[in-house]
This record gives sequence, structure tokens and C-alpha cells, in this order.
Amino acid sequence: MSPNTKSIVRLSMLALGASLVGLPAAARAAEPTTAHEAAERAQHYQDQAAQYRALGGVGYKVGLVQRAEADAAKYSVLADQLAAPAVATPVRSPEAQRYADLAAHYRATGGTAYKAGLLQWAEAQQQKHEAAPVTATQAVQQSSVACPFIKPAVIVACNR
Repeated sequence: MSPNTKSIVRLSMLALGASLVGLPAAARAAEPTTAHEAAERAQHYQDQAAQYRALGGVGYKVGLVQRAEADAAKYSVLADQLAAPAVATPVRSPEAQRYADLAAHYRATGGTAYKAGLLQWAEAQQQKHEAAPVTATQAVQQSSVACPFIKPAVIVACNR
């Protein structure tokens, strides 16, 4: 190959690569951002699936019906997710977060961490640090059990 031909091939490969890198960003930009848009897109794909079903066996054999139904399901789930109110996640203490990360690492390690008990230990430590501290008012409320005086056995149990 001549030096000119090599540079043309490299330039065309560079242009092809740049166009392929730009495709996922363009595809993400076309995704709906509101529940209404996602519901409209789901309805569009449901209508499209109905049209492809009307074609008969050709629509199924080529995979058009299945693809349209899958896209309709995808966008209906996205519409449900976008319509649902955001749930606030509780804030973890730094120690609890550290043990959660350690437990995730042990899970990724595999059977060795399970067998050695490291994963169970890290999860127990995480739960211990996530537990809310008991205040004095909560302790008093828990100790004063309401005893209904209905049966003599209950009275005996409440007096203990």
C-alpha cells in the first residue's frame, strides 16, 4: 500500500469510529424524559404491534411483532417509573456505608467470603451501625405494656 492509501484508510476508519461513538449519545437523547412522553411512546409501539399482527405470519417470522411488543413493554415500565414519586433513601452513617461497601466486596469475592463468614460479619456490622439509637423515652414506652385485665392468666403475666 502506498502512504497515500494508508492515510485514506486511516481517515475513513477514524470517521466511521467517530460516527459509531456518537450513536449511543443520540439514542439516549431520544429517550422520553416525562411519564406522558413515555406513555405516548408505549402507545405508539402497541399500535405498531397491532399493525404487524395484522400482517399475519410475516410480521411474526421477521420479528416485527415481538420487537414492537418489547418496546411497548419497555416504555410502559419507564412511564410507570417516571410517574412514581421519588422515594427518599435513608442516610447511612459512615460506618454503615463502609460495612455495606465491604459486604459488596465480599459478595463479589465469591464462595470464599461466604465460607469464611466474612460476608455475614460485614452485614451484621452494617445492621448494627444502621440501627437507630434507643432514647430514654423509647425505653420507657416499651417497658410500660398495656395489660388488659380480661383473663386471670393475663393478670399473672402482667404482674411479672
